[in-house]
Amino acid sequence: MVAVEPRLLKGFRDFLPAEQAGRQKMLDAITVAFESCGFAPLSTPAIEYADILLGKYGDEGEKLLYRFQDNGGRDVALRYDLTVPLARVVAQYRDLPRPFRRYQTGTVWRAEKPAHGRFREFMQYDADIVGSASPLADADCIAAGVLALEGLGLDRFVVRIGHRGVLNALLAAAGVQDGKVQAEVLRAIDKIEKIGIDAVRDILASLEPVGHERAGVLLKLLGDADDPSFLTSNATDQLCPDGVAHLRTVFGALDAMGLGRRVSLDLRIARGLDYYTGTVYETTLLDLPSVGSVMSGGRYDTLLETYGVPAIPCVGISIGVDRLFAALVELGTAPTGATGPQAVVCILGDAAFAAGMKLVSDLRRAGLRAESVPEPSARLKKQFEYAARRKARFALLLGDAEVAEGRVTVKDLESGQQTQVAFADLAASLISAISKG
Repeated sequence: MVAVEPRLLKGFRDFLPAEQAGRQKMLDAITVAFESCGFAPLSTPAIEYADILLGKYGDEGEKLLYRFQDNGGRDVALRYDLTVPLARVVAQYRDLPRPFRRYQTGTVWRAEKPAHGRFREFMQYDADIVGSASPLADADCIAAGVLALEGLGLDRFVVRIGHRGVLNALLAAAGVQDGKVQAEVLRAIDKIEKIGIDAVRDILASLEPVGHERAGVLLKLLGDADDPSFLTSNATDQLCPDGVAHLRTVFGALDAMGLGRRVSLDLRIARGLDYYTGTVYETTLLDLPSVGSVMSGGRYDTLLETYGVPAIPCVGISIGVDRLFAALVELGTAPTGATGPQAVVCILGDAAFAAGMKLVSDLRRAGLRAESVPEPSARLKKQFEYAARRKARFALLLGDAEVAEGRVTVKDLESGQQTQVAFADLAASLISAISKG
Protein backbone atom coordinates (compact mmCIF):
# COMPACT_ATOMS: atom_id res chain seq x y z
CA MET A 1 0.00 0.00 0.00
CA VAL A 2 1.35 3.42 -1.00
CA ALA A 3 1.25 5.92 1.85
CA VAL A 4 -0.73 9.10 1.09
CA GLU A 5 0.62 12.36 2.44
CA PRO A 6 -2.05 14.05 4.62
CA ARG A 7 -2.51 17.60 3.32
CA LEU A 8 -5.08 20.32 2.66
CA LEU A 9 -6.06 22.03 -0.56
CA LYS A 10 -4.84 25.63 -0.65
CA GLY A 11 -7.53 28.00 0.56
CA PHE A 12 -9.24 25.37 2.74
CA ARG A 13 -8.93 24.79 6.50
CA ASP A 14 -9.54 22.37 9.32
CA PHE A 15 -11.00 23.68 12.57
CA LEU A 16 -9.83 21.61 15.53
CA PRO A 17 -12.09 21.22 18.60
CA ALA A 18 -10.93 24.25 20.62
CA GLU A 19 -11.49 26.70 17.74
CA GLN A 20 -14.61 25.01 16.39
CA ALA A 21 -16.21 25.05 19.84
CA GLY A 22 -15.74 28.82 19.97
CA ARG A 23 -17.10 29.22 16.45
CA GLN A 24 -20.15 27.15 17.36
CA LYS A 25 -20.80 29.31 20.41
CA MET A 26 -20.64 32.38 18.17
CA LEU A 27 -23.12 30.82 15.76
CA ASP A 28 -25.44 30.01 18.67
CA ALA A 29 -25.37 33.68 19.76
CA ILE A 30 -26.24 34.82 16.23
CA THR A 31 -29.10 32.30 16.10
CA VAL A 32 -30.56 33.72 19.31
CA ALA A 33 -30.48 37.24 17.84
CA PHE A 34 -32.02 36.22 14.51
CA GLU A 35 -34.77 34.16 16.12
CA SER A 36 -35.59 37.04 18.47
CA CYS A 37 -36.38 39.07 15.33
CA GLY A 38 -38.78 36.41 14.01
CA PHE A 39 -36.56 34.70 11.42
CA ALA A 40 -37.02 30.94 10.87
CA PRO A 41 -34.32 28.43 9.83
CA LEU A 42 -33.79 27.20 6.27
CA SER A 43 -31.27 24.80 4.75
CA THR A 44 -30.38 24.40 1.07
CA PRO A 45 -27.95 22.06 -0.78
CA ALA A 46 -24.29 22.90 -1.21
CA ILE A 47 -24.53 22.04 -4.94
CA GLU A 48 -26.98 23.59 -7.40
CA TYR A 49 -27.52 23.24 -11.13
CA ALA A 50 -25.09 25.70 -12.70
CA ASP A 51 -27.84 27.68 -14.48
CA ILE A 52 -29.43 28.40 -11.08
CA LEU A 53 -26.31 30.37 -10.10
CA LEU A 54 -25.16 31.80 -13.44
CA GLY A 55 -25.97 35.41 -14.36
CA LYS A 56 -26.37 36.57 -10.75
CA TYR A 57 -22.92 37.68 -9.62
CA GLY A 58 -21.46 39.69 -12.50
CA ASP A 59 -18.52 38.71 -14.67
CA GLU A 60 -15.97 38.77 -11.83
CA GLY A 61 -18.12 36.66 -9.51
CA GLU A 62 -19.03 34.16 -12.18
CA LYS A 63 -15.36 33.39 -12.81
CA LEU A 64 -15.07 32.31 -9.17
CA LEU A 65 -17.77 29.61 -9.30
CA TYR A 66 -16.63 26.06 -8.59
CA ARG A 67 -18.36 24.57 -11.66
CA PHE A 68 -18.05 20.99 -12.90
CA GLN A 69 -19.89 17.99 -14.35
CA ASP A 70 -21.03 15.40 -11.85
CA ASN A 71 -20.96 11.64 -12.50
CA GLY A 72 -24.30 11.91 -14.28
CA GLY A 73 -22.98 14.50 -16.72
CA ARG A 74 -25.01 17.30 -15.12
CA ASP A 75 -23.63 20.85 -15.18
CA VAL A 76 -23.45 21.80 -11.50
CA ALA A 77 -21.69 24.30 -9.22
CA LEU A 78 -20.97 24.79 -5.54
CA ARG A 79 -22.99 27.63 -4.08
CA TYR A 80 -21.29 31.04 -4.17
CA ASP A 81 -23.49 32.55 -1.47
CA LEU A 82 -26.74 31.80 0.40
CA THR A 83 -28.86 34.49 -1.28
CA VAL A 84 -29.27 33.01 -4.76
CA PRO A 85 -30.24 29.57 -3.37
CA LEU A 86 -32.87 31.38 -1.26
CA ALA A 87 -34.23 33.03 -4.40
CA ARG A 88 -34.42 29.59 -6.04
CA VAL A 89 -36.37 28.24 -3.03
CA VAL A 90 -38.89 31.09 -3.16
CA ALA A 91 -39.35 30.67 -6.93
CA GLN A 92 -39.77 26.90 -6.55
CA TYR A 93 -42.11 26.85 -3.54
CA ARG A 94 -44.74 29.39 -4.55
CA ASP A 95 -46.97 28.75 -1.50
CA LEU A 96 -44.45 29.98 1.07
CA PRO A 97 -46.13 32.57 3.33
CA ARG A 98 -45.06 36.14 2.72
CA PRO A 99 -43.29 38.00 4.01
CA PHE A 100 -40.98 35.00 4.34
CA ARG A 101 -38.36 35.61 7.03
CA ARG A 102 -35.54 33.10 7.05
CA TYR A 103 -32.08 32.67 8.51
CA GLN A 104 -29.46 30.25 7.25
CA THR A 105 -25.85 29.45 7.97
CA GLY A 106 -23.66 27.38 5.72
CA THR A 107 -20.43 26.97 3.82
CA VAL A 108 -19.93 28.71 0.47
CA TRP A 109 -17.14 28.39 -2.09
CA ARG A 110 -15.28 30.84 -4.32
CA ALA A 111 -12.35 29.81 -6.50
CA GLU A 112 -10.32 32.93 -5.89
CA LYS A 113 -6.65 33.36 -5.07
CA PRO A 114 -6.09 32.67 -1.37
CA ALA A 115 -4.59 35.52 0.65
CA HIS A 116 -4.42 36.71 4.24
CA GLY A 117 -7.97 36.42 5.58
CA ARG A 118 -9.30 35.25 2.21
CA PHE A 119 -10.17 31.59 1.64
CA ARG A 120 -11.86 29.47 -1.01
CA GLU A 121 -14.22 27.88 1.50
CA PHE A 122 -15.87 29.94 4.23
CA MET A 123 -19.11 30.33 6.18
CA GLN A 124 -21.87 32.91 5.98
CA TYR A 125 -24.82 33.52 8.28
CA ASP A 126 -27.74 35.27 6.59
CA ALA A 127 -31.12 36.68 7.54
CA ASP A 128 -33.53 37.75 4.77
CA ILE A 129 -37.08 39.02 4.34
CA VAL A 130 -38.80 38.07 1.07
CA GLY A 131 -42.05 39.70 -0.05
CA SER A 132 -41.86 43.12 1.60
CA ALA A 133 -40.87 46.37 -0.14
CA SER A 134 -41.23 48.29 3.11
CA PRO A 135 -38.14 50.11 4.39
CA LEU A 136 -39.06 48.62 7.78
CA ALA A 137 -37.91 45.26 6.38
CA ASP A 138 -34.51 46.79 5.61
CA ALA A 139 -34.38 48.22 9.13
CA ASP A 140 -35.34 44.87 10.67
CA CYS A 141 -32.54 43.00 8.86
CA ILE A 142 -30.03 45.60 10.00
CA ALA A 143 -31.44 45.47 13.55
CA ALA A 144 -31.08 41.67 13.60
CA GLY A 145 -27.43 41.99 12.59
CA VAL A 146 -26.77 44.67 15.20
CA LEU A 147 -28.33 42.50 17.92
CA ALA A 148 -26.13 39.59 16.82
CA LEU A 149 -22.95 41.66 17.12
CA GLU A 150 -24.04 43.11 20.45
CA GLY A 151 -24.83 39.59 21.65
CA LEU A 152 -21.18 38.73 20.98
CA GLY A 153 -20.06 41.55 23.24
CA LEU A 154 -19.13 43.97 20.46
CA ASP A 155 -19.82 47.65 21.03
CA ARG A 156 -17.46 49.63 18.79
CA PHE A 157 -18.86 49.03 15.31
CA VAL A 158 -20.86 50.98 12.75
CA VAL A 159 -23.20 49.81 9.98
CA ARG A 160 -22.64 52.11 7.00
CA ILE A 161 -25.76 52.39 4.83
CA GLY A 162 -26.06 53.49 1.23
CA HIS A 163 -28.51 53.10 -1.65
CA ARG A 164 -27.80 51.87 -5.18
CA GLY A 165 -30.57 54.03 -6.68
CA VAL A 166 -29.25 57.19 -5.05
CA LEU A 167 -25.71 56.24 -6.05
CA ASN A 168 -26.80 55.76 -9.67
CA ALA A 169 -28.42 59.21 -9.54
CA LEU A 170 -25.13 60.67 -8.27
CA LEU A 171 -23.33 58.96 -11.16
CA ALA A 172 -25.75 60.54 -13.62
CA ALA A 173 -25.26 63.94 -11.95
CA ALA A 174 -21.51 63.52 -12.50
CA GLY A 175 -22.10 62.83 -16.20
CA VAL A 176 -21.77 59.02 -16.04
CA GLN A 177 -25.06 57.80 -17.53
CA ASP A 178 -24.27 54.74 -19.66
CA GLY A 179 -25.41 51.57 -17.85
CA LYS A 180 -22.30 49.52 -18.66
CA VAL A 181 -19.98 52.32 -17.63
CA GLN A 182 -21.96 52.80 -14.41
CA ALA A 183 -21.44 49.10 -13.61
CA GLU A 184 -17.66 49.51 -14.04
CA VAL A 185 -17.69 52.65 -11.89
CA LEU A 186 -19.68 50.88 -9.16
CA ARG A 187 -17.17 48.03 -9.09
CA ALA A 188 -14.36 50.56 -8.68
CA ILE A 189 -16.16 52.53 -5.96
CA ASP A 190 -16.80 49.30 -4.07
CA LYS A 191 -13.03 48.96 -3.65
CA ILE A 192 -12.52 52.26 -1.79
CA GLU A 193 -12.26 50.54 1.60
CA LYS A 194 -9.74 48.02 0.24
CA ILE A 195 -7.41 50.13 -1.89
CA GLY A 196 -8.12 53.73 -0.88
CA ILE A 197 -9.79 56.67 -2.59
CA ASP A 198 -6.71 57.77 -4.56
CA ALA A 199 -6.33 54.36 -6.20
CA VAL A 200 -10.05 54.35 -7.04
CA ARG A 201 -9.73 57.85 -8.52
CA ASP A 202 -6.99 56.53 -10.83
CA ILE A 203 -9.19 53.59 -11.88
CA LEU A 204 -12.13 55.89 -12.63
CA ALA A 205 -9.93 58.32 -14.56
CA SER A 206 -8.64 55.44 -16.70
CA LEU A 207 -12.18 54.65 -17.87
CA GLU A 208 -12.47 56.46 -21.21
CA PRO A 209 -16.07 57.74 -20.74
CA VAL A 210 -15.19 59.06 -17.27
CA GLY A 211 -11.73 60.65 -17.29
CA HIS A 212 -10.04 62.79 -14.64
CA GLU A 213 -12.61 65.60 -14.50
CA ARG A 214 -15.69 63.43 -14.07
CA ALA A 215 -13.86 61.16 -11.62
CA GLY A 216 -13.12 64.20 -9.45
CA VAL A 217 -16.71 65.49 -9.70
CA LEU A 218 -18.13 62.08 -8.82
CA LEU A 219 -15.90 61.53 -5.78
CA LYS A 220 -16.71 65.04 -4.52
CA LEU A 221 -20.45 64.38 -4.89
CA LEU A 222 -20.04 61.12 -3.00
CA GLY A 223 -18.09 62.85 -0.25
CA ASP A 224 -20.73 65.57 0.10
CA ALA A 225 -23.48 62.94 0.16
CA ASP A 226 -22.00 61.29 3.24
CA ASP A 227 -22.95 64.34 5.32
CA PRO A 228 -25.91 63.35 7.59
CA SER A 229 -27.78 66.48 6.43
CA PHE A 230 -27.88 64.98 2.92
CA LEU A 231 -31.12 63.13 3.64
CA THR A 232 -32.88 66.23 4.97
CA SER A 233 -31.86 68.57 2.16
CA ASN A 234 -34.68 69.74 -0.13
CA ALA A 235 -32.32 69.52 -3.12
CA THR A 236 -31.77 65.85 -2.37
CA ASP A 237 -35.43 65.06 -3.06
CA GLN A 238 -34.90 65.95 -6.71
CA LEU A 239 -31.94 63.58 -7.03
CA CYS A 240 -33.69 60.24 -6.40
CA PRO A 241 -37.00 60.82 -4.59
CA ASP A 242 -37.96 57.19 -3.94
CA GLY A 243 -34.48 56.13 -2.83
CA VAL A 244 -34.00 59.10 -0.51
CA ALA A 245 -37.45 58.61 1.04
CA HIS A 246 -36.66 54.92 1.57
CA LEU A 247 -33.38 55.76 3.29
CA ARG A 248 -35.06 58.34 5.51
CA THR A 249 -37.53 55.76 6.78
CA VAL A 250 -34.80 53.14 7.35
CA PHE A 251 -32.77 55.58 9.44
CA GLY A 252 -35.90 56.77 11.26
CA ALA A 253 -36.93 53.22 12.17
CA LEU A 254 -33.45 52.31 13.41
CA ASP A 255 -33.31 55.50 15.46
CA ALA A 256 -36.72 54.69 17.00
CA MET A 257 -35.39 51.22 17.92
CA GLY A 258 -32.56 52.87 19.81
CA LEU A 259 -30.00 51.80 17.21
CA GLY A 260 -29.27 55.19 15.68
CA ARG A 261 -25.77 55.30 17.12
CA ARG A 262 -24.96 52.04 15.32
CA VAL A 263 -25.54 53.35 11.77
CA SER A 264 -24.23 56.06 9.46
CA LEU A 265 -24.86 57.22 5.90
CA ASP A 266 -22.25 56.21 3.30
CA LEU A 267 -23.42 56.50 -0.30
CA ARG A 268 -20.07 55.28 -1.63
CA ILE A 269 -21.12 51.70 -0.80
CA ALA A 270 -21.90 49.85 -4.02
CA ARG A 271 -21.57 46.15 -3.08
CA GLY A 272 -19.92 44.20 -5.88
CA LEU A 273 -22.76 41.79 -6.65
CA ASP A 274 -24.97 42.72 -9.58
CA TYR A 275 -28.28 41.77 -7.95
CA TYR A 276 -28.47 44.67 -5.45
CA THR A 277 -31.09 47.27 -6.37
CA GLY A 278 -31.68 49.55 -3.37
CA THR A 279 -30.40 49.85 0.18
CA VAL A 280 -26.90 48.42 0.71
CA TYR A 281 -24.81 48.27 3.86
CA GLU A 282 -21.45 47.20 5.26
CA THR A 283 -20.21 46.94 8.84
CA THR A 284 -16.85 48.13 10.15
CA LEU A 285 -15.27 47.26 13.49
CA LEU A 286 -13.88 50.58 14.70
CA ASP A 287 -10.95 48.93 16.48
CA LEU A 288 -10.08 46.75 13.48
CA PRO A 289 -11.03 48.65 10.31
CA SER A 290 -8.39 46.77 8.32
CA VAL A 291 -10.36 43.50 8.45
CA GLY A 292 -13.01 44.98 6.16
CA SER A 293 -16.74 44.47 6.44
CA VAL A 294 -17.82 41.72 8.83
CA MET A 295 -21.52 42.08 8.02
CA SER A 296 -23.13 43.33 4.83
CA GLY A 297 -26.18 43.05 2.64
CA GLY A 298 -28.92 45.00 0.97
CA ARG A 299 -32.09 44.99 -1.11
CA TYR A 300 -32.38 42.83 -4.24
CA ASP A 301 -35.89 43.32 -5.63
CA THR A 302 -35.38 41.87 -9.13
CA LEU A 303 -33.34 38.72 -8.48
CA LEU A 304 -36.33 36.35 -8.68
CA GLU A 305 -37.19 37.59 -12.17
CA THR A 306 -34.29 35.48 -13.44
CA TYR A 307 -36.34 32.39 -12.51
CA GLY A 308 -39.33 33.47 -14.59
CA VAL A 309 -41.47 34.74 -11.70
CA PRO A 310 -42.73 38.29 -11.18
CA ALA A 311 -40.43 40.58 -9.23
CA ILE A 312 -40.65 39.94 -5.49
CA PRO A 313 -39.05 42.50 -3.16
CA CYS A 314 -36.26 41.03 -1.02
CA VAL A 315 -33.75 42.34 1.49
CA GLY A 316 -31.19 40.64 3.68
CA ILE A 317 -28.03 40.79 5.76
CA SER A 318 -25.05 38.43 5.84
CA ILE A 319 -22.44 37.91 8.55
CA GLY A 320 -19.02 36.68 7.44
CA VAL A 321 -18.51 34.00 10.08
CA ASP A 322 -14.80 33.39 9.49
CA ARG A 323 -13.86 37.06 9.24
CA LEU A 324 -15.89 37.97 12.34
CA PHE A 325 -14.46 35.15 14.43
CA ALA A 326 -10.90 36.03 13.39
CA ALA A 327 -11.60 39.63 14.42
CA LEU A 328 -12.95 38.51 17.81
CA VAL A 329 -9.80 36.44 18.33
CA GLU A 330 -7.65 39.47 17.50
CA LEU A 331 -9.68 41.62 19.90
CA GLY A 332 -9.32 38.96 22.61
CA THR A 333 -13.09 38.55 22.94
CA ALA A 334 -13.70 35.35 20.97
CA PRO A 335 -16.16 33.01 22.69
CA THR A 336 -14.94 29.66 23.93
CA GLY A 337 -17.04 26.54 23.85
CA ALA A 338 -17.07 23.13 25.46
CA THR A 339 -14.40 20.72 24.24
CA GLY A 340 -14.55 18.02 26.90
CA PRO A 341 -16.39 16.62 29.90
CA GLN A 342 -17.26 18.49 33.07
CA ALA A 343 -17.10 15.29 35.07
CA VAL A 344 -15.26 11.98 34.69
CA VAL A 345 -16.44 8.95 36.65
CA CYS A 346 -13.53 6.90 38.05
CA ILE A 347 -14.63 3.33 38.77
CA LEU A 348 -12.95 1.04 41.27
CA GLY A 349 -14.16 -2.54 41.62
CA ASP A 350 -16.44 -4.81 39.63
CA ALA A 351 -19.45 -4.02 41.80
CA ALA A 352 -19.16 -0.34 40.95
CA PHE A 353 -19.18 -0.84 37.17
CA ALA A 354 -22.94 -0.90 36.58
CA ALA A 355 -23.50 1.91 39.10
CA GLY A 356 -20.82 4.00 37.34
CA MET A 357 -22.44 3.57 33.94
CA LYS A 358 -25.82 4.61 35.40
CA LEU A 359 -24.21 7.62 37.06
CA VAL A 360 -22.77 8.79 33.74
CA SER A 361 -26.17 8.44 32.09
CA ASP A 362 -27.98 10.28 34.89
CA LEU A 363 -25.54 13.20 34.73
CA ARG A 364 -25.95 13.48 30.96
CA ARG A 365 -29.73 13.50 31.29
CA ALA A 366 -29.34 16.36 33.79
CA GLY A 367 -27.53 18.39 31.14
CA LEU A 368 -23.96 17.82 32.30
CA ARG A 369 -21.11 16.69 30.07
CA ALA A 370 -19.95 13.43 31.61
CA GLU A 371 -18.01 10.31 30.70
CA SER A 372 -16.38 7.35 32.40
CA VAL A 373 -12.72 6.40 32.29
CA PRO A 374 -12.06 4.04 29.37
CA GLU A 375 -10.26 1.50 31.59
CA PRO A 376 -12.08 1.02 34.90
CA SER A 377 -9.50 -1.61 35.92
CA ALA A 378 -6.68 0.97 35.95
CA ARG A 379 -5.20 2.25 39.21
CA LEU A 380 -6.91 5.28 40.74
CA LYS A 381 -3.91 7.52 40.03
CA LYS A 382 -4.13 6.67 36.32
CA GLN A 383 -7.86 7.38 36.35
CA PHE A 384 -7.33 10.78 37.97
CA GLU A 385 -4.62 11.54 35.40
CA TYR A 386 -7.08 10.69 32.65
CA ALA A 387 -9.68 13.10 34.11
CA ALA A 388 -7.06 15.85 34.31
CA ARG A 389 -5.90 15.18 30.75
CA ARG A 390 -9.50 15.52 29.58
CA LYS A 391 -9.59 18.91 31.41
CA ALA A 392 -12.61 17.84 33.45
CA ARG A 393 -13.67 20.02 36.38
CA PHE A 394 -14.58 17.03 38.56
CA ALA A 395 -13.33 13.49 39.05
CA LEU A 396 -16.02 11.31 40.63
CA LEU A 397 -14.67 8.35 42.62
CA LEU A 398 -17.01 5.37 42.79
CA GLY A 399 -15.92 2.20 44.59
CA ASP A 400 -17.71 -0.69 46.20
CA ALA A 401 -18.06 1.21 49.48
CA GLU A 402 -19.58 4.25 47.78
CA VAL A 403 -22.05 2.05 45.91
CA ALA A 404 -23.13 0.35 49.13
CA GLU A 405 -23.71 3.72 50.82
CA GLY A 406 -25.34 5.41 47.80
CA ARG A 407 -22.79 8.21 47.61
CA VAL A 408 -19.87 9.33 45.46
CA THR A 409 -16.59 11.06 46.29
CA VAL A 410 -16.31 14.29 44.31
CA LYS A 411 -12.86 15.74 43.72
CA ASP A 412 -12.74 19.30 42.36
CA LEU A 413 -9.69 19.21 40.09
CA GLU A 414 -9.39 23.01 40.15
CA SER A 415 -9.35 23.48 43.94
CA GLY A 416 -8.28 19.97 44.98
CA GLN A 417 -11.13 19.78 47.50
CA GLN A 418 -12.95 16.47 48.06
CA THR A 419 -16.52 16.01 49.29
CA GLN A 420 -18.98 13.17 49.46
CA VAL A 421 -22.37 13.60 47.86
CA ALA A 422 -25.42 11.32 47.75
CA PHE A 423 -26.32 9.93 44.32
CA ALA A 424 -29.68 11.75 44.38
CA ASP A 425 -28.02 15.14 45.03
CA LEU A 426 -25.01 14.77 42.72
CA ALA A 427 -26.27 16.50 39.56
CA ALA A 428 -27.67 19.49 41.46
CA SER A 429 -24.46 19.78 43.48
CA LEU A 430 -22.23 19.81 40.37
CA ILE A 431 -24.47 22.26 38.53
CA SER A 432 -24.40 24.60 41.54
CA ALA A 433 -20.60 24.43 41.77
CA ILE A 434 -20.21 25.09 38.04
CA SER A 435 -22.58 28.07 38.14
CA LYS A 436 -20.45 29.64 40.87
CA GLY A 437 -17.42 29.46 38.58
